[in-house]
Amino acid sequence: MISEPVDGRVWQLFAELLDYPRANPAHAAADCSGLVAGRSAEAAALMREFAAFAERTPLAQLEEVYTGLFELDATCHPYIGYHLFGESYKRSAFLLALKERYRAHGIQSGVELEDHLALVLRYLAAIDSAPEVEEMTGTALHPALRKMLKNNEEEPPDPSIPKVQTQGDEYRRVLQALRLVLLTIAPDDMPAMAETPAEDLLPMAAD
Repeated sequence: MISEPVDGRVWQLFAELLDYPRANPAHAAADCSGLVAGRSAEAAALMREFAAFAERTPLAQLEEVYTGLFELDATCHPYIGYHLFGESYKRSAFLLALKERYRAHGIQSGVELEDHLALVLRYLAAIDSAPEVEEMTGTALHPALRKMLKNNEEEPPDPSIPKVQTQGDEYRRVLQALRLVLLTIAPDDMPAMAETPAEDLLPMAAD
């Protein structure tokens, strides 16, 4: 495991790539590939694949692919709290805690809920506390990304049968690359935040 902190620009680029595409993300993906290469060659390769896809794809089609995966496929909704807690009081407590943390760093959530993956990544870019980054990674991002990628990572019954690419796989590569980078700073074996009592989520806001 690499112990050096991740360059904040990496989090910003992943946030840009996993937010709704308002501009073609090819350059951002290529920049991200270069920045993560020293941490994970596999993550860098995945980002190069996405950059190539984005470069040859019109923005309108990128928007369609993004919406089809992140907005219409419930298994891949980009809301961390949804995957951790479902629609429960604990998710509400998590949203409140994130809102307070964002306020301290001048992060505006806009029309999105605070647990949107892109917002969480912008928060990681804004903080300089390695333990806090590791906590958010190990207890929230890892378990959420596992759920988002589960169906895509399942092997076909017969290994000789090639896996059929489905719409949205390009953006799943970005999620896979993010998970590989996260594994260089925190293990994927910490107790998930979902196991934390709701009342213990709220003190996050008081730090």
